[in-house]
Amino acid sequence: MKKWYLIQTKPQQEDIASQNLSNQDFDVFHPKAIIKNKTVSLFPRYLFIQLDDKNQNWTPIRSTRGVANFVRFGLSFAIVPNNIIKLIKINQQQTIEKLINIYSHQKGDSIEIKSGVFKGQKAVFQNYNSQDRVTVLLKLIGQQQELELSEKEVAVV
Repeated sequence: MKKWYLIQTKPQQEDIASQNLSNQDFDVFHPKAIIKNKTVSLFPRYLFIQLDDKNQNWTPIRSTRGVANFVRFGLSFAIVPNNIIKLIKINQQQTIEKLINIYSHQKGDSIEIKSGVFKGQKAVFQNYNSQDRVTVLLKLIGQQQELELSEKEVAVV
């Protein structure tokens, strides 16, 4: 019975590993997106590979160009349930759209705060944080102060 496994690739070699594994007739799933005319991996340094643990020779996988190793938990290979692979495939477009939105601000961009106590104030975008939050620099009392706000509270000027 075929199962999905997780492969770790060498840095920035997801495409090389995927192509070489496909050339060896392995079923490989490499979720990608095109963002700002650049193809990026949705799971940097990782690929999903479907293998039959009874009838397939796994030996060539580890020596395939671009592959670092199988992901393991202790001595067991990391098995990815079929429903997770289906979910990733179904939600791939939504993930791409979210990534495109994430990269809409660049460090140093002038932004305006749209809501909250500092509504209407101009600030400078610094970076993205987890949980849809951003860090901005706001000039208060003659000094630059770092603030963390919800991404929805800011807009590019």
